[in-house]
Amino acid sequence: MSVGQWLESWDLVLGTLFFSRLLVYILWDKFSLVVHTRILSGYIRQIAYQFWVGVEWVECAVELVKEKYNQVLVYYFNTTEVRLEMADILNRKLECGTGGPKATLGRVHIDNACIQLEAGNSSDTYQVLAQNYQCWKCPLEEAWQSPVLATADLSQVNASYSFQVQTRYSTVLEVVRNGNSSCNTTHHFEQYGVYQLDLNNCELSVITKPVNAFLPIFWAFVFLCLLAGLRLAYQSVYKTAVFRRFLVWVQLRSESPPLLEDEEAQDTAQLLDTAEAAAKKARRVKSLDAFRGMAITIMIFVNYGGGSYYFFNHSPWNGLTVADLVFPWFIWIMGVSLAISTQSQLRNSMPRKKIVLRVIKRSIILIFLGLIINSEGRRNDLRTMRFPGVLQRFGVTYMVVGVMESLLLPRQYPDISLRGMLGPVLDLTSSVWQWLAALLCLGLHTAITFQLPVPGCPTGYLGPGGLADNKTHENCTGGAAMWVDVSVFGSKHIYQSPSSTPVYHGVAHDPEGLLGTLTSIVMCWLGVAAGRVLLVHQEWQSRVKRWVVWGVVCGLIAASLAGFSQNQGVIPINKNLWSISFIMATASMAFILLTTMYLLIDVYRFWSGS
Repeated sequence: MSVGQWLESWDLVLGTLFFSRLLVYILWDKFSLVVHTRILSGYIRQIAYQFWVGVEWVECAVELVKEKYNQVLVYYFNTTEVRLEMADILNRKLECGTGGPKATLGRVHIDNACIQLEAGNSSDTYQVLAQNYQCWKCPLEEAWQSPVLATADLSQVNASYSFQVQTRYSTVLEVVRNGNSSCNTTHHFEQYGVYQLDLNNCELSVITKPVNAFLPIFWAFVFLCLLAGLRLAYQSVYKTAVFRRFLVWVQLRSESPPLLEDEEAQDTAQLLDTAEAAAKKARRVKSLDAFRGMAITIMIFVNYGGGSYYFFNHSPWNGLTVADLVFPWFIWIMGVSLAISTQSQLRNSMPRKKIVLRVIKRSIILIFLGLIINSEGRRNDLRTMRFPGVLQRFGVTYMVVGVMESLLLPRQYPDISLRGMLGPVLDLTSSVWQWLAALLCLGLHTAITFQLPVPGCPTGYLGPGGLADNKTHENCTGGAAMWVDVSVFGSKHIYQSPSSTPVYHGVAHDPEGLLGTLTSIVMCWLGVAAGRVLLVHQEWQSRVKRWVVWGVVCGLIAASLAGFSQNQGVIPINKNLWSISFIMATASMAFILLTTMYLLIDVYRFWSGS
């Protein structure tokens, strides 16, 4: 048995710990030490405390660490209380009104807070207007109006003088008195908090302390840091000479008896198979599998609600959240894998025609599976069934990029040292036709987006419609992208509840529509570019340099198109539209992330990738 097998044998470790623990208990009972455990531990604590107090620099260092620790907590969480009191969260049943003459009391749910109003002048009429800060250029809407109460019922008074607000984003509040704006404020309310709003000056005070929704993330981060520390400690111990001598001693004690000739031959064949499998495994870039696995993990977390955190939900319109990264990263990593697998088939002398047919077959299967998923449940009515979808986008993208790469990818890349000055850029010069096709897709996407006339909407409109722009373009959600889908599929066969609906209240728009397929194809080709770097350049330094350059260039293009802002650029970063700046931003992150994982997993082997 090898040293690695001994290390992977958890049964040995657990058994050793169990019997060691049992031996300790037996000895303690034998020498009657169990009775005196608390006394001994008390002595130890007293000695440690005396030493701790006696050394002034230790006390100063501890105080400094506590101070910095509290500053970090206040900066990120606005509190120094980081204990998770689940009983307080589960037992907190707040009730809040809806405001107005017909107000009723209702329970405050997750991602909501309650605002109670401090009564103003009884002779004045008040109105509170509110709007989600994320709603760009949206008019304020009525959230509360002063009621006329003919009852002294306390519950009715509470219902009439309180209303709920969302806590995912900041909220803009404005108090209107007798038809004129009196004051306004913007505040990011916190979950399950109860606040009091002064109608005279818009000052806010906290009545019931809110629940800090980010504490689970804080403790998850602490846990991950602890795991990383344990990993570093393990590596430090493993590299010591004493520990290695111990492993050699264990291996010598576990040597097997001599084998017979037949057993030796069988063992030799097994060793050859193992060596061949190990060689193949060594050639595999494990960081690609880790990247794919991380994307799947985020996807599962997002699909199951993401803890109701706003960054684990899709952005309402412009902007970028963690949930928005999953789909484009899958498209990108599909491009990386496509380049590697296609050349592997070509190196094995597989005919290009056969590879093309295989790509087309897989694409059709993906599209067909997407339609099946769209028809799940009670959504199988052909009159209203949605036609676009995630798997359909995957299928079309894979078909276009896969067919071109199958026809144009070289069977074997030559040694870059034999190509002279063009050697360092062989991964670019060997794919001229593919880049021309990618530029054609970008040009076609830009032309349709900014030049296609859309009835009732301004040409080149990129907004969410609905409340945006003071309701001037209510039915223009998505502009040309929406109009292309409606013209091809019909308004009833596209996604009816886009992520913009809760905030902007626009019309139906499909984030996996036809126009965005063009930029998805470009995104996949950016992944193919990363795959070509792996195929052409064998030195890890060359790979890392090129991926970093790709990441920086894509990031600068995205930031320039978006105007280094969320809403004011020429082409904002928008997942619903799959804008050019969106694919460039997500591709930049993918290049940088793969570079980081490649260094940690394949180069420095700090992490196994599992």
